[in-house]
Amino acid sequence: MSDNIKQKSKKNKISSEIKKKVFKSNGAKVMSGTAMAAFAGLFFVGIVVSRPEYSESEKRPLAKRPAPQMLTVMNGKFFTDLNKWFSDTFPYREELLSLEAGIEDYYGVGGEAYYGNKASVVEDTIPETAESLAPVILMESPEETGEAPTETVNEFEELIETNADGTLKVDTTPKENVEIAGEQAGNIYVNDNKGYEIFYYNQGGSVKYASVINTVKALFPEANVYDMLVPNSFGVELDPSLQEELGSGNMPDAFNYIYSLMDPAIHRISVFDTMVAHKDEYIYFNTDHHWTALGAYYAYRDFCKEKGIEPHELSEFPYVDYQGFYGTFYFATNRSEQLKANPDHVEAWIPLGTNDAIITVETGEVKNSKVVNDVTEANAGRKYNCFINGDNPFTQITNPHITDGSSCVLVKESYGNAFVPFLVDHYENVYVVDYRYYKDNLSDFITDHGIQDIIFLNNVQAITEKVSGMILSIFS
Repeated sequence: MSDNIKQKSKKNKISSEIKKKVFKSNGAKVMSGTAMAAFAGLFFVGIVVSRPEYSESEKRPLAKRPAPQMLTVMNGKFFTDLNKWFSDTFPYREELLSLEAGIEDYYGVGGEAYYGNKASVVEDTIPETAESLAPVILMESPEETGEAPTETVNEFEELIETNADGTLKVDTTPKENVEIAGEQAGNIYVNDNKGYEIFYYNQGGSVKYASVINTVKALFPEANVYDMLVPNSFGVELDPSLQEELGSGNMPDAFNYIYSLMDPAIHRISVFDTMVAHKDEYIYFNTDHHWTALGAYYAYRDFCKEKGIEPHELSEFPYVDYQGFYGTFYFATNRSEQLKANPDHVEAWIPLGTNDAIITVETGEVKNSKVVNDVTEANAGRKYNCFINGDNPFTQITNPHITDGSSCVLVKESYGNAFVPFLVDHYENVYVVDYRYYKDNLSDFITDHGIQDIIFLNNVQAITEKVSGMILSIFS
């Protein structure tokens, strides 16, 4: 009896094991079949559905489909490029990337996050003050001017390269040969559902930037030259001890040093203290590296004080607000769920004199546009284009209510876009130049149009040797 029970028990155990194996096998087959069907479906979608050519969120053109050539097929480059095109332009890529970020958040850890490569950053020590001004850069060779070359000040010999004739090197690469992608953020720190771009001080970039501004003043001694350095949210909103912990230098010290390098005849406008005074207000975006129009407005008041004119109150302007903005931090962090939970909105104040503008786009085509544009239907990543329709090489705004011949040129990167609307009511003509895209000679333009005010506006991350070369190149 006992033996029969044991045999039955053994048979039942074996049967149970077989059933488990069959179940696992069937389950594996089902999972495998499902996965294969899903991949087949995705492959079918990738082949049949039309592919995007431009990423609105990342602000860049996507990879082009390569044409097969004997050499590229033989060396394998064709297949590498084909794979890149297939993955970069996959249909519904934006939706799939957002889904991926959402899934990752389920097994990720919240709180602080860091995106970037700190190991590649070497921060310089910020000097207390300059012993001498940054040198003026000779725009022509001594043979053309008949003048002796200016010697580079010893203090900056190692920072500024010179040509054999003693003139300072200028990057004269034609703009059409310079690849400029959509704006990207560098090393990003995310905390409390808000992103910050970490600031690292660079001595060479600071000296060269000051040299460029000094050079422009030397070229146009009768013009009023203004330089506005704008801090980013990292330097304004985070505690200095946390900034130091993240390896950053002191931003106000950097600004003070850069201004000490400039000719005293230049109107130097540091808005750092102003931004700190309003840091609890919505002066910087949560998911983007730019300041808001409100931040630009407070800087505009500092400009008016320096220029000796009366600023308008915000209550005087028509107000608009565009919801649903996600910026560079959001996309650079692979659509961080922390940032997704804290979307931005774009506030704007429309100029009183006119909202009409004429823009010249990169192709050279001239178009009618607006100073403040309706971006209600714009992609979530492009709503900052509310201001002067984004980063175009050249913009002209003529105020029909002012006929005194007053004019200014604003030389800027994208931080300047939100600042432009506040200039409109103080000049007959406002000309806006984005030095990253402008291809003409700005010196000739300033001379031909009798420009009185030349305004430089750059955020702290633009104080680099590369940017300085770009700015200088449009004056030569």
